[in-house]
Amino acid sequence: MRAVYHGVADLYCYFFELGVKLLKSGGRMGYISSSTFFKTGSGEPLRRYLLEETQLRTVVDFGDLQVFEGVTTYPAIVVLEKTTHPVIPCHPRESGGQAGMTNTLSYLNLKTLPADGLSVAFTQQVQTMQQSRLNSGSWQMESDARGQLRDKLTLNHSTLKQVYGSPLYGIKTGFNEAFVIDRATRDALIAEDPKSADLLKPFLEGKDLKKWRAESQDLWLILCPKGWTRKQSGLSDEAQAQVWMQTHYPALMRRFVPFEIAARKRGDKGEFWWELRTCAYYEAFENPKIVYTRFMAEPLFYLDTDQYYLNNALNIFPDVSYFELGILISSVNWFFIRSTASLMSGGFFQVHGHVLEKCPFPTASNSQRAEIATLAEACQRAAEARRDTQVAFRNRIADLAPTPGIKLNTKLNNWWELDFAAFRAEIKKLYKQDIPLVERNDWEGYFNSQRAIVVEHTAQITLQEAALNRVVYTLFDLTSDEIALIENVGEV
Repeated sequence: MRAVYHGVADLYCYFFELGVKLLKSGGRMGYISSSTFFKTGSGEPLRRYLLEETQLRTVVDFGDLQVFEGVTTYPAIVVLEKTTHPVIPCHPRESGGQAGMTNTLSYLNLKTLPADGLSVAFTQQVQTMQQSRLNSGSWQMESDARGQLRDKLTLNHSTLKQVYGSPLYGIKTGFNEAFVIDRATRDALIAEDPKSADLLKPFLEGKDLKKWRAESQDLWLILCPKGWTRKQSGLSDEAQAQVWMQTHYPALMRRFVPFEIAARKRGDKGEFWWELRTCAYYEAFENPKIVYTRFMAEPLFYLDTDQYYLNNALNIFPDVSYFELGILISSVNWFFIRSTASLMSGGFFQVHGHVLEKCPFPTASNSQRAEIATLAEACQRAAEARRDTQVAFRNRIADLAPTPGIKLNTKLNNWWELDFAAFRAEIKKLYKQDIPLVERNDWEGYFNSQRAIVVEHTAQITLQEAALNRVVYTLFDLTSDEIALIENVGEV
């Protein structure tokens, strides 16, 4: 059997195969390699090859620890042995309970660089698992207890894809500078030509998505889908269609014209250079939808009912409700995502569609669905109210600025994490002046009252999330030990 590899980035796969071929039966070798092949789709041929031809003996996964200075890597040490009689190992569930290989492998998942050296850390922290638990799908180096829990979550439960289909991608404009505008530009276009409002849609970028909420930058998308101009004008000739646009939407075309050369060069434009590429589901953005991002350090999902359009850093599940949101954002689902998604730099997980599609989705009664939906909506409402309080106070801080336009530093952006003395210190540091004495008591009272509101909303979210998780645990029939594994995210 020869593995098939995809792309220059997977060149190291070739060296694994070459090394195995050079070994005698029973011979061993070790590689320092990227760990990305453990879970990526392109790494599947290599995973299958190694399981067919070798017994993994030792795996040390450095996660997102940066071992090599000046470059972002995800290193792992893999020691393997060439098997005398190659066997295709399989997961017990995939073989009706009959596992292939039963030999154990030793593994170490590092969270920090060991102070006393790798050998000492390995001796003190090493764990073992059966290689038969691995298959050509995503590899998880984990304790038997965690592996068995993951099996339980997926056994006899449908996947998210089976119930709701695949997620839909956000919009690729090919040239955001031309098609994405701020509030001031949007208002000016509408003031000049009120018809422009029909083609201006609220727009979110990936960085706007937070847990239970979005924090909009008040951006807007100029939406001219492929074929829209011809449908409206009846014209297929571009020159004539452009004249029609300049006549009927003069403000928009004056906005577009400076970008014409670059817009024409797009490989993903519409029928005319001012149009966006084909998208079969524009209407999905106008309806309630769950929004999520592909890079998460915590479960970043929220239910959008404000008809936002999204950039391609965000994905959606349309035609869903708060019940589905509650399942997706639950601790059970986050446990599953952490187990199957690739770890990236900074503690982020790369949650591609094929990862989320495999998430288990339990059957629930009408009363359970209603309870989860109610709790999820309460969490989102509290998170949105907290956001509004945070933003409103952040805007008020500008009143203290000696000149307009000074950007807040990180601590003032997160003002609710400070007490009033620390808040004053940050004001003095940024603005080079203290809060005026005559205003200081008023500011302190206002600061403390708004901070108390933020704290109260946070406490509400914590309580509602705990209640939501308890219902979801019931749906999966989890024991107290299994719940402890889910809630102890550092446990391996």
